[in-house]
Amino acid sequence: MTKPPGDLPLIVGLGELVWDLFPDGNRLGGAPANVCYHATVLGNRGVLATRVGQDDLGDQALTLLGQKGLDTSAVQRDPDLPTGTVKVTFRHGDPAYDIDAAAAWSALQWTPAWEALLARADALCFGSVLQTTAPGREVLARAAQAMPPHALRLCDLNLRPPLDTHQAISAALAAATVVKLSEEEAAELGRRHHVADAPGWLLSEFGLRAVAVTRGRRGSLLRTPLGQWDHPGVPTDTSAGDPVGAGDAFTAALAHNLLRDQTPEQTLAHANRHAARVASQRGAMPADVKVED
Repeated sequence: MTKPPGDLPLIVGLGELVWDLFPDGNRLGGAPANVCYHATVLGNRGVLATRVGQDDLGDQALTLLGQKGLDTSAVQRDPDLPTGTVKVTFRHGDPAYDIDAAAAWSALQWTPAWEALLARADALCFGSVLQTTAPGREVLARAAQAMPPHALRLCDLNLRPPLDTHQAISAALAAATVVKLSEEEAAELGRRHHVADAPGWLLSEFGLRAVAVTRGRRGSLLRTPLGQWDHPGVPTDTSAGDPVGAGDAFTAALAHNLLRDQTPEQTLAHANRHAARVASQRGAMPADVKVED
């Protein structure tokens, strides 16, 4: 679908906003927040629908997002639960995440304001982590119902043990029209469902428009009912960066291109370039990441 000139596509990120606790300090993150940031950087209107505590970390998060140009009008405040945190550690260069689920993002509340927001959204980006909670499942189901029929519903599975339950994955996939996952997640999904071709199974089982599989330095693939396209990846110097947020940058670029009816080749090339730029820097929301089309 193509938006009228001057009318920016509205991409809503639904889910967790957290502080990533790195060994060398705290950085703002959470997949939906990262996607909204990169969607905005790429020339869309990214709006984050989440919930943070009425605490210092919540205040700091909203201030920083505002400084980065993000629309925080749909961020809820929780009077009881704290702003979410995730402990990030690295093993052989790959990040591992210890998510504190007793946080404000796990208690989202559907509101008339959110219904009005989703009714005019062009894309909704969400993950499976939120679906481990009853409020998260309810909000996603209502969001999907509120959206226009043509809108994109992009699920980034983000399998994070122990928040990778069958119920959470099923709820996320049932709401999706497009799925993005890593090759490790594709392999895990194949093991769980006893299928050799997880992308093909996803397409047929859920009637998806597309499935994207990221492969780190080796690029990515895009599968649709019409065929499969591969991209070898973009050579990147990651010595001064980290891979945190690169997958979310890919997701944002995927949505950006699908909303503009780009070809699979164009979509993969742009998404890989943008993800590589993020991986070359530190943190999930680095300032200098824009890739010109």
